[in-house]
Amino acid sequence: MRSKPFFLLMIGQGNNSAVMVLYIVALMHIIYQQSGSAFVMSMVPVVITFTRFFSGLLAPVLFTYFSLPRILFYAQGIKVILFICLFVVIFFMPGAAVFFVVSMIALLDGVADPASQSLLPRIVAKTELIKANSTASVIFETVGVGCWAIGGVLLVFVGAEGLLLFVISFSTIATVAFWLMRHEVPSLFETNDPHWKKSMMVGWNVVLQTKWLKQVMLTTSLDAVAGVVWMAAAVYLFVEEVLQVSEAWWGWINASFFIGLIVTGFFLYKRAHMFEKQTSRLLQIGFAGGAVVTAFFALNMIPVVALVLSIGVGMFEQVRGVGLNTILQQHIEAKKLPYVYAVQASLSTLSFGMGALLVGVVAEAFDIRIVYGLSALFLLLCFFSWMKIKVK
Repeated sequence: MRSKPFFLLMIGQGNNSAVMVLYIVALMHIIYQQSGSAFVMSMVPVVITFTRFFSGLLAPVLFTYFSLPRILFYAQGIKVILFICLFVVIFFMPGAAVFFVVSMIALLDGVADPASQSLLPRIVAKTELIKANSTASVIFETVGVGCWAIGGVLLVFVGAEGLLLFVISFSTIATVAFWLMRHEVPSLFETNDPHWKKSMMVGWNVVLQTKWLKQVMLTTSLDAVAGVVWMAAAVYLFVEEVLQVSEAWWGWINASFFIGLIVTGFFLYKRAHMFEKQTSRLLQIGFAGGAVVTAFFALNMIPVVALVLSIGVGMFEQVRGVGLNTILQQHIEAKKLPYVYAVQASLSTLSFGMGALLVGVVAEAFDIRIVYGLSALFLLLCFFSWMKIKVK
């Protein structure tokens, strides 16, 4: 936990977390100001989501040819160049060129994320994986929450142009951190089979040939669908139609959710020794608790209670996230781990996109509370599915 590579990874990914929040804040503001269309603005997350799905399919090709630290360094370095291009394009050539650059940034993120997750078991002892995953989650969530708040303030004082300059600066710091890390972590992956078609299937073959892993992918895909209800549009509708309070409560509910994530991350770090050999139990607690809290959230009409329940949702979300990452890192061979993470990212992204479509249809035809009830049902299905999984 005190190793230099872990420290550099946290600096790099922490700065990258700040970059992605500030970048989205600036981008959405500029696109809305230029187009005046909420639909055009909403296309940003759509482009990002589907690009990340395809990047999960292409990432294994890069894992075959490059070490993970090298992938992180190159991906972040190219992103710096793309952010500079975005700075120019968005003001002087608005339109399709902007969405092209946005998709390229999302493509690189879709490659870098599984590489980052797969590095942890190589630079941290197995007995400290829960601590490492909790630490990483707390850092990234804290940075993310802080930047959502700070981003709005900076937008007022320095404008979208100034915000993009901050993005370029933080991205450069992340690039330097990953460059330094390259010299601390040895090459992790070598292959005698450079055929890119075969490399794309490595993760899928591991999943298809491992019974418990197939069940894990099914369960986490259902979890991704369940998580759609916490996207901005669904929460906003719930605040307006059910709680019937001002839109400020949308922000409070989101903040409560992140508080739950952060507090639980600290708890898991402090009590890591209790869960070292109970990671599967963490998932059971996460799914069961998430289902119960989400069901109560769907039935509740009191704003203050909604805040408390939102904290609970964040807590159980964190438990599931730390538990799942630790299980994969403990039981999947290090060489195959990034390929498996790439498969998981593709399936989860696709499931989230389909879930978002489902939420839109159901929310349009029925009460928004039905959507949250369905989310609770999906989490309950995840709980029963996980009860049948025997991790080996």
